[in-house]
Amino acid sequence: MTADKYQAAALGHCHKATVLGNVIAIHMLEYIMAATGHHDGLNELAHDFLDVCRIMWSIEAGLVEYTRSGQSLPVEMTQELDRKFNTAYTDFQGLDHWLSRSLSEERGGPGKKLTRSWRKMFVGNEIPKMRSALGRTRESLRMSALMFQWSLGEAKIDESLGIGYTALSAALERLERGSSSKGSVKGSPAPGSSHRKEHADHSQVVEIGLDEHISPTNTLVLPRTNTIRSSTSGPPAPFSLRDDHAPRIADLHHQEPNWASLGHMDAPRRRTPSHHTDTVSTRSAHSRTTPPSDPPEDLRSGGLAELDNLGLSDNDYTHELKPSKVVRIPVNPAKMPRWVPRNSVGADTPSLKLNLIVAIRERNSKAVEQLLDRGVPANIGPDHHALNEAIRQHDLEVVRLLLLFGAEPNAASNQAVSPLVAAVEEGFLDAAAILLKYGADSNLPPASEHDSPFALATIKADTHFIRLFLMYGADVNQITADGETILTKMITNKCLRTLIDMILNYGADANGKSKEGETPLFRAITAGRVDILSALLDHGANPNLPGPKHMLWPATYQPKCLQVLLHRGADFKKTSGIMELATSINKIDSVSVLLNAGVDPNAKKDGVYTPLCSAIRDNRADIFHLLLANGADPNVPASEFPCFKCVTHNRLQFLPHLVSAGGNLHSPKGIAETAVQFDNMEALAWLLDNGVSPNDQAPDSKATPLTTAIRLNKPSFVEVLLSRGANPNVRGQDWPVCMAVLYPVILKRLLPALAQPRAFKGVMEMAVSANKIESVKLLLAAGVNVEDRNGGVFSPLTTAIRERHKDIVQYLLDEAGADPNSPGEHLPIVKALRRYEPPDTEIIEMLLRKGADPNKVYRGHSAIIQAVEMGDAHILRLLIEKWGVDLDAIDDTGRTPIEIAEMRGWEEGKDILIRGKKAV
Repeated sequence: MTADKYQAAALGHCHKATVLGNVIAIHMLEYIMAATGHHDGLNELAHDFLDVCRIMWSIEAGLVEYTRSGQSLPVEMTQELDRKFNTAYTDFQGLDHWLSRSLSEERGGPGKKLTRSWRKMFVGNEIPKMRSALGRTRESLRMSALMFQWSLGEAKIDESLGIGYTALSAALERLERGSSSKGSVKGSPAPGSSHRKEHADHSQVVEIGLDEHISPTNTLVLPRTNTIRSSTSGPPAPFSLRDDHAPRIADLHHQEPNWASLGHMDAPRRRTPSHHTDTVSTRSAHSRTTPPSDPPEDLRSGGLAELDNLGLSDNDYTHELKPSKVVRIPVNPAKMPRWVPRNSVGADTPSLKLNLIVAIRERNSKAVEQLLDRGVPANIGPDHHALNEAIRQHDLEVVRLLLLFGAEPNAASNQAVSPLVAAVEEGFLDAAAILLKYGADSNLPPASEHDSPFALATIKADTHFIRLFLMYGADVNQITADGETILTKMITNKCLRTLIDMILNYGADANGKSKEGETPLFRAITAGRVDILSALLDHGANPNLPGPKHMLWPATYQPKCLQVLLHRGADFKKTSGIMELATSINKIDSVSVLLNAGVDPNAKKDGVYTPLCSAIRDNRADIFHLLLANGADPNVPASEFPCFKCVTHNRLQFLPHLVSAGGNLHSPKGIAETAVQFDNMEALAWLLDNGVSPNDQAPDSKATPLTTAIRLNKPSFVEVLLSRGANPNVRGQDWPVCMAVLYPVILKRLLPALAQPRAFKGVMEMAVSANKIESVKLLLAAGVNVEDRNGGVFSPLTTAIRERHKDIVQYLLDEAGADPNSPGEHLPIVKALRRYEPPDTEIIEMLLRKGADPNKVYRGHSAIIQAVEMGDAHILRLLIEKWGVDLDAIDDTGRTPIEIAEMRGWEEGKDILIRGKKAV
């Protein structure tokens, strides 16, 4: 920890003690004024306390100066000072506790006499103990204080003395002067009197200095006195009223010292009739008030009294509210009372502004009044907003004083909080009423992108503030910071119907839209507030105004709102498809309301969806039967026909009812195929039982139930269809047998039902292409020719070679008797060479073993020519070794194999060909 940090900590503790010392000085002065008689030694105790206070203030002033100039004391010294400051603070706490207890007993009335008498038996021991503790503290700090006094000078230290110290010192000096002038008390002044004033005029009122020291820290949160938030039972405020009728201290020139005589410094106080705050009244005289154009009215009669007459101050206000009663109160801030400070010279200083905030936070209205009267501005700036601070303290008296002395009621703090906003946040209705009388604007946001006080009150649904602002000209059609209207915001916040009625009665636009284009009707419907919906319609809301969509659309979710809208003129013809929406969201009550209003049960939404199909889709039997009973057409299609919808969504229970209502199972065709496609065996059986043909083709795909069952590899459906009369010779998207080659199990069941399997050309090649050797065997067993070409070109053998299905090639050559020299796409041996992947020659060797001729020319090509073109010596030797070579064979260009080899420069191939010829 650095020396600067130690010094800052010590300074903070010193400041804490001096602040408490100032408070104790005020309490001690209050006790002197309130006491019926003073205790022995109280005078000496007060002087000892003042001595310690002056020492503490001199040290604090020195530490502040050192800190300001960047100097640092030794760490050991600051640590020792810090310890002494804590000791002084502890002594001050004990003294403050004793004073507070004594003050409480003095103000307790006759019932406290016994307690006071009892304590007097022990008080003699308390004062000496406190004097002894203060004496030790004074001696321990004296040398440190002298060091700073030498460096700063007495004048600098005197400037730092607090209000309480100055007041107590002046009072004690006046008492001592009165005693000495009579001659009853002789001798030297009491210890510590060296710092008191040397002369005073006995005929003048005691004036309390207001030059408070500047706090070395930034905090303004100081310990509060016992007067905080009290107006009747707490100790009186320590400062006298600064008006022309201020009471004066009695002339003590020819009297004994009398502590009680100082009690007349306090002015009489009265209770303010406000149930929102505890406060004392302002001054009764208006001798320095600037005269308005008309005689000023009392603040209560001009502001809060009107609220009382309207019931705004009653606890049961919400229940007694009559929203139909519109009250508007004219405001003329120029006619409100204004007070002019007595003096403004030198008052606009940071220290006095700081003192004003401190006094406000301590709810010390008399100190506030004196500071304002001395010229401290009521508008001290946005950093420390005096009016906002008074509102946060719920101190109506200080609010009045600040406004009287010219506080700006619309000025915002640097946190974007205006006085009216603060009043709303604090729930301080009385303060809001006075602010409005002084010209506060409830429609004025404290800053951009912030809500106005009226908008804030509506957001909080504070009935009292809303009514108050409305009476004083709140704009009910303003837009909140987030782009809402007052009505939409209130509805969203679930406010009472009475509040909505009130806003509407004050002229709110029932059709006004938010920045999102939402109307109050839309918000009321969305929230399900039938009461607010009715209120809006009663005040001219248009049920057909889109905001952002037609009101019937959101009302479909709220059947009661829907019924009100239809009854109040909403046009359902502008919302085609609303019946389907009600069905889709499963709102049978809304469906009933719409049917009763005459909405067509067959009207489509988005030109596609019908209510009946949506009810089937969502399995809503109640809505399904309600629609059929009210004329829904079972043959009006949506994305599909109602009967088809029952099949695709497995709603077989609805099919009989649709048929009974006129549903047509035969138009369009394909419902049985749909049942197969959606794997709905139960629906297929029901349809076949009710006369649907198993051979009907779907209109679009031309698929039959059988071909769909084959395509989807559903043997059970194939079995049922064939057993129920499905014809395997009827083409669907393809011939059933051609499709069945992919599924040998289905093919095996299908072939016996075919009269002539050989009639379907190419079926064998299809089986080979599908690599289904089982299907090949089944087809051969059924009599299909092994050389049956697909499209007259593709033979089973060449297709097997092309697809490299070696097992099928071997089967066709060895078992089925396929001709190795019968061309398909080409000669099998040529096809094998073209599909050759080194070093695999298995298919080539199989063909050669079965008699494939490499010298046979087909379409200008032979296997020998193919091998020469490939330039593969190994393949060329393999072919020649089996068959030799025909050197006279020519290709489609008329060239022989040797000529082709010579043109390519392939000498090795040429030699192989020549030797092959010789071998022959």
